[in-house]
Amino acid sequence: MEDVRAATESPQLAVFRLPMSEEPPETSIDDEPIDDRPDDVLLRENAKWFCRLRWIVAGILTLIGVLALPSGQFQHCGLTILPTWPLVTAAVLALYNLAFLAAASQSPDVPSALTPRRQLWLQIIADLLVLTAVVHFLGTLLTPAPFMYLFHIILACIFLSGRDSLLVSLLAIVLYLTCETLECLGVLEPTTVLSAAAEVIQTHLTLEFVVLRSMSVVAIWSVIWFLTSRLAGMVRHRELELAATNRRLAASTAERAKHMLETTHQLKAPFAAIHANTQLLMGGYCGELPEAARAIVEKIATRSAALSKQIQEMLQLANLRSTGQIPPVATQIDLSALAEATIAHWMPSARQRRISFESQLSHVTVEGVEDHLRMLLDNLIANAVNYSFDGGQIDVVCEPHGPDAVRLAVRDHGIGISPEKLHRVFDDYYRTEEAVRHNRASTGLGLAIVRHIAREMQIDISLESSPGWGARFTLIIPRTKHSLPQTLPAKEK
Repeated sequence: MEDVRAATESPQLAVFRLPMSEEPPETSIDDEPIDDRPDDVLLRENAKWFCRLRWIVAGILTLIGVLALPSGQFQHCGLTILPTWPLVTAAVLALYNLAFLAAASQSPDVPSALTPRRQLWLQIIADLLVLTAVVHFLGTLLTPAPFMYLFHIILACIFLSGRDSLLVSLLAIVLYLTCETLECLGVLEPTTVLSAAAEVIQTHLTLEFVVLRSMSVVAIWSVIWFLTSRLAGMVRHRELELAATNRRLAASTAERAKHMLETTHQLKAPFAAIHANTQLLMGGYCGELPEAARAIVEKIATRSAALSKQIQEMLQLANLRSTGQIPPVATQIDLSALAEATIAHWMPSARQRRISFESQLSHVTVEGVEDHLRMLLDNLIANAVNYSFDGGQIDVVCEPHGPDAVRLAVRDHGIGISPEKLHRVFDDYYRTEEAVRHNRASTGLGLAIVRHIAREMQIDISLESSPGWGARFTLIIPRTKHSLPQTLPAKEK
């Protein structure tokens, strides 16, 4: 995500490219706290998940059936598999999976007798019936095939309540014992895919062996159900507790942020009044001030001006991040005129430190929110003025960049930034130690505002810098919001 590399102009020059979008962790409806969703929504999603898993099983069975088509394909493995039952089973799975997918995809607003809970239980019953047939063909008596029921038991413990998972386990036991009993009674012919075990079924299989095996299998399933359901219940309980704690923390954070913004907004007017009154005092409105008093008033004026600026930037950033406001309307903006006006605004401050501007502004227009672009330019040029050396120069270039974009570059010849700190300069309130020593009045919010506006407008930003060389911010601004791809090629230097 971060691109810090040596540039061609200087061995010490490094470049950081601001990502055009945030990378939040991937989430889906399965990641939401289960208590935050209605039961029907949760069951519907579980049903869809089972459908996706069923396609995998159908694909495996189809592959086995296709490989078994040539006679003797599995003989060298000691297996005898007829291709008919895997292919038929895969077809049955695919057909009823399509029906379940169609039912699960219906809009929740459409009334239906097949509720999500009924859909899920129908899927479970159908899967267990099909699994019983597969176990029969693989070999109920002499193969480990019956342990395939454990997949359903474990999944039931994970997705369903303890009571429902117990019902699934009991249903699996009943189906397994029924199949085994029918084979022992001769109603179903015992089969096995193990070539060497075919004779054992006919000659050496005793009732005692079958009973002992059945009891062992049922006992193992019961223990696994008990342990898995207990662990799943503990996990679900902990998830509910974490979800409740997370909601409380989110509500507390939102309340604190709201209170902070309200307090900040209320402080804006008093600090502006303090600053205005200090200007009146220093201007002689109350008579000539003694030297000691003037020094104190000047400190008050400086501090109140800095606090007023910080309050303004905090409110700007909060407004930019607010999701509850109506999005501002984008218009066609003369970017060169806006840059020229911003330079004129900062010219008096620059002249006090003998800083000059060298500008090359071509007439270009872009589509955007004028207030946002004004804030972006104001913070970039303010950053250049604040961190330039006295008597330095600031270069501002605005020119076309291909048919669909505009290139804006702001370069200062000031203190610069170390390569290892480039990726943090756009963070809220971050200031390097060198920046704090050079300009104590900065708030550390200016480039955070730039970052937010750039991502909203899909502006590609590259920052080149090195200690003592200065810093150059290069912006590739789309003429319209959707005229640039999300990822642009690296800028040529």
